[in-house]
Amino acid sequence: MNHHIDLDVNAPLRLDYAKDLPLRVIRRQEGFWFVAAEIAAALKQDVDTLLPALEAPAGRLLLLAGETEPVLCLSEGELDETVRRVKTPGARRLRRWWKEETRPALLHQGGPATTAESLHLALALAAEAAQQVSRAVMEAVLRGPGPWQHSRWVVALDYERRNRQRWPHGKLIGLSSSVATLEGLAELIAEPGRMPVNNADLVKLAAACHLRLAERMGRAQA
Repeated sequence: MNHHIDLDVNAPLRLDYAKDLPLRVIRRQEGFWFVAAEIAAALKQDVDTLLPALEAPAGRLLLLAGETEPVLCLSEGELDETVRRVKTPGARRLRRWWKEETRPALLHQGGPATTAESLHLALALAAEAAQQVSRAVMEAVLRGPGPWQHSRWVVALDYERRNRQRWPHGKLIGLSSSVATLEGLAELIAEPGRMPVNNADLVKLAAACHLRLAERMGRAQA
């Protein structure tokens, strides 16, 4: 099978798709490209098995930085077609990894995901957040009957750049609860209908604010 050889040298972004299975993503003006052999390995297939299912000529030979010979690469459209035809759990996982996680991060121009290190961190934190939400949902369902289908979850992620620690946790909050910043709380309460607050709650909030202000004013006068 004859392929056109593109003479431009491409610098791929090397991403950890799975354990001991990196995938190189090449960003070009016409879109994203992927090393065919690596895609085949991720799908537990042979390249010779995948290519006949694609419209000929499938793939393109690209010169990649660090390689001495051109490498057969698949376009993003060919990757989509490959995943659609394979129809295995591995193919669905690859599609989810690319479509829902990696591609949106790469398209985020000018943001922290423009470097490989930041992209790895973003994907790792997103995976941990998803794991915490899944655990919160499972625990809510196992606790028995209840309005878990209409509940909301709060997930917090704390990251220390120096040692790359991640400390996520998920917390289930009730349907009557709301999440707002301190700056936005007054606006939510003041505007009719935006936040359901009864008279007893308003009295408690007003009393708490009065006590706090009185305490601070006493400190200022001391």
